[in-house]
Amino acid sequence: MLGCMRYVPVALLFSAAHAVAAPASCQQDFQKLTGERQAAIERINGFSKRRPTAEVACSAFNTLSGVEARFIKWMAENKDWCQIPEDFIAQLKGANGATLQARGQVCTAARQQKEDAGPRGAPPPGAGIRLPSGAL
Repeated sequence: MLGCMRYVPVALLFSAAHAVAAPASCQQDFQKLTGERQAAIERINGFSKRRPTAEVACSAFNTLSGVEARFIKWMAENKDWCQIPEDFIAQLKGANGATLQARGQVCTAARQQKEDAGPRGAPPPGAGIRLPSGAL
């Protein structure tokens, strides 16, 4: 089984000096995307209290990887205008790589559970999945 994974947000917050220099629209977009990512991470972190089915975990990782992809795209498109340091983008790309790897493992388990469920479509007993170990 896969070990329990604890997701922690990447330190992608603007510094106080940077916040003053960045345009307000950058701040708003950045905060919106950060909030979406944090909500997806909190959903996954909530799995430590109650093991989800592989299908539910796969959906959560799909959501997180989608948010991260949009965030990376936004940062790449706006890095000059919003004065986003390259290391912020690199950190998020690294976190997204780990998310994609975990998503692959979890979604493979979901497909396997679906195949093992048989014609009724119900997951087998004890089908909750343990998430991959390690922080992103």
